[in-house]
Amino acid sequence: MTSYIAWLDGSTPLTAREVGGKGASLARLAAAGFPVPPGFAVTADAYRHFHRSHDLDAHLPAVEALTGRPPMAEVRTAVTPIRERVTAATLPAEVREAILNAYQQLQAQCTAPSTFAVRSSGASEDGAAASFAGLYESYLNLSHHDEVAKAVYDCYTCLWEPRAVHYRTIKGIGHRNEAMAVVVMQTVHSHVSGVAFTRHPVTGADDEVLINSSWGLGESIVSGSVTPDNFVVKKSGQVSVRDISTKEVRVVPVPGGTHQEPVPAEDASRESLTDEQVKYVASMAKEVEAHYGMPMDIEFAFDATGRFFLLQARPITTH
Repeated sequence: MTSYIAWLDGSTPLTAREVGGKGASLARLAAAGFPVPPGFAVTADAYRHFHRSHDLDAHLPAVEALTGRPPMAEVRTAVTPIRERVTAATLPAEVREAILNAYQQLQAQCTAPSTFAVRSSGASEDGAAASFAGLYESYLNLSHHDEVAKAVYDCYTCLWEPRAVHYRTIKGIGHRNEAMAVVVMQTVHSHVSGVAFTRHPVTGADDEVLINSSWGLGESIVSGSVTPDNFVVKKSGQVSVRDISTKEVRVVPVPGGTHQEPVPAEDASRESLTDEQVKYVASMAKEVEAHYGMPMDIEFAFDATGRFFLLQARPITTH
């Protein structure tokens, strides 16, 4: 690990302060032997260098004066000076060089020509008290180090989006000490993807695993563009609910990003997961829960060859 790059291969214990909530969880999963894509984190120290280089602290007083649950108009006014400063900023040369070197190393580790996902990993993100779900950004299927560096910068800017500032204010998370690490990992070209909860988020039942899945990349589920298939698996192994939806669209990788396309007619009403895969996802979710010692929310994918990957694991939170 350098001050600006940390590898997520499990070789070194990493904390959320170093690589953000998402990065720390991926490193922990890798160390425990769970199947995660290869990758590295651009550390929170790299962001702190960016923050200092552009003297962002000078523009924080109005943001720090926000309290309680402020109106969004008030948040936008308070955050405008720092957003203007960030928009005019560039990555420090040392950070850009570190990203290039790590990108080249990661590319060499991959056994075939690969593309990469860049995902925000805020220091307070994906914790038990605050998830930041949907507030920060991910950039998928990038194939050049300049695209990766640009996506890292874009993750820095989303730290100062009004909705993110609003959420931190409500949760009482200090803006001055918040930092943005960024995860860079090999893209999984998902044939099927989904999420699984080891405690039912609606009923609260802790003897069940709820699984949502659909064709293609998980963005179709996250964005709400598709109603996913819904499975409930008793932790004893029995599939108790199998609710199959008509999945009319899927998100697929295209050069430099993703694209939404129609699902072939023969697949639209077909189960996106076989019974064997449903039970496998449930068993992996249970193992993750046992490892963390608390109810967990995981993101997963199967590629076209049927290989399973964990893309994220975080404590279940309603906040």
